[in-house]
Amino acid sequence: MEIWSYIEVLRTKKQGFIFKKDNTEERLIALSKIVEFGYPSAIQNLIPFLKDDDKAIQQATCNATIHLFKKIDSKKGYYDTLKHCDISKSDIETYESNFSKDQFTILLAIASLNGSGYVREKAIKKLSSVNSDIAIPFIVYRLADWVLAVRKAALAAIENFKKAEFIDSLVTNLPIFEWLQKVERVDLSDVHSDIMNFVVVENKNYVTLNFKKFDEKTRLIVAQQITKSEKLDLSDLALLLADKHFLVRGLALLHFDKFSETEISKLLSDKSASIRLQTLHRLKDNANFHDIIYPFTADNSASVREYARYSLKNQISDFSQLYNENLTLNKNVLGSLLGLGETNGKEHIDNITTFLGHKRVKIRKAAFTAIEKLDTERAYDFAYGNLDTEFIGLRNHLVEFLSHIPRQEVLEKSRQIYSNGQYELKKSMLKLFSKIGRWATIADIMLGTIDENENIRNLSVGYVKKWKAEATRHSVKPNAADLERANKIFKFAFEIHEEKKYLRQNPLSEIDFYLR
Repeated sequence: MEIWSYIEVLRTKKQGFIFKKDNTEERLIALSKIVEFGYPSAIQNLIPFLKDDDKAIQQATCNATIHLFKKIDSKKGYYDTLKHCDISKSDIETYESNFSKDQFTILLAIASLNGSGYVREKAIKKLSSVNSDIAIPFIVYRLADWVLAVRKAALAAIENFKKAEFIDSLVTNLPIFEWLQKVERVDLSDVHSDIMNFVVVENKNYVTLNFKKFDEKTRLIVAQQITKSEKLDLSDLALLLADKHFLVRGLALLHFDKFSETEISKLLSDKSASIRLQTLHRLKDNANFHDIIYPFTADNSASVREYARYSLKNQISDFSQLYNENLTLNKNVLGSLLGLGETNGKEHIDNITTFLGHKRVKIRKAAFTAIEKLDTERAYDFAYGNLDTEFIGLRNHLVEFLSHIPRQEVLEKSRQIYSNGQYELKKSMLKLFSKIGRWATIADIMLGTIDENENIRNLSVGYVKKWKAEATRHSVKPNAADLERANKIFKFAFEIHEEKKYLRQNPLSEIDFYLR
């Protein structure tokens, strides 16, 4: 049954023709089905039953409503789902009498997003005294309400939550407070500043002690406030520098002048290329900057390498020679390989080639990337010979490269690998077939839709849809051999789908239209 059918059952309070009897059991079953299969959009259909004559239906409806409410995960989702709920001011009093405090709080949250300003105002005034963390985000939303009376109620309500017992929840909801700055309807900068001051200044000890437990978005907001503080000290910077998110660490760089040599050294070796690059930028006026930046010519990050080469362009005339020397000394190998590809180091390609068999896959991939830029045919030979490599990251790179050089021998080898390969290899070959596209590989993709592995079939069906979407843009006519093979495979695979019924609808329907 569809959800609307369960709603209709819920509306039927009596059943029978002559001697009608209560339909409570069926209505409770309908509510349980709504809980199991329903979406938040069903909430507005459930609201009237919160006042049902049957207490069991009231409670079950409330539980179902709360269950669906908890599925909403955005401000827009709350508003779009709940604004049309049929709730009056008197209903709020009824809810308070009939339901527990926790249930009532959720119902108030729902009412606070109602289309009626009178209902929103009353809901906010009630939320201000429930003494529950749940209330905070819904009060904050109403700080930007388009009705002045509701905004005033929300301003008064939020004051009740500026207490130590709610500090954890206030910090958790900082992203919502941050949203206040983006509201153009009314200037909320004062209330935003007030809350940030309460959290980050008045309760700074608590926030810094518990900093690591907050999510990334919240830590970033707190870090922004900390770096703006007039009372910022070295322990604050140490806290930010120790954070696992590079954006939080990056905020500490706003106070670069306070860092010691040890801290700067750590920043130069930070795992984030962005941090390393920002640190180098801040050191550019140092007298020994050329010595500092020289090792970064072979950094693993392209942006850092580029900045280092730019900074040393007047001191070093041949960067490719520098990179080749690094390879000879087995020094900064990954960055040097990539650097050779970026500086047209074709004369050193034999040295690069020796790293294609390196034990570290990252090094192999870097060597191939360099050769790919310097000598297409050498890159082709390696890619063709290693198309079935066990290393997925490298294989994906080779697939991408060969998809632009779809020679017949590549097609034949990829078909053989698919035929004999296990799951991961089949996935890679299907990816190659899809990237090559057009008429050369549609037969191979169609074969994938009848593979014995369900995941391969589903992946192939997706590629068939992609092929159909792109088919009308193909300007080159198919050659006779490709077209003949595609039609032959189509007939075979189509019949298998008709027999096996893998999907409700045959995924190859209409494909023959393109194969005429």
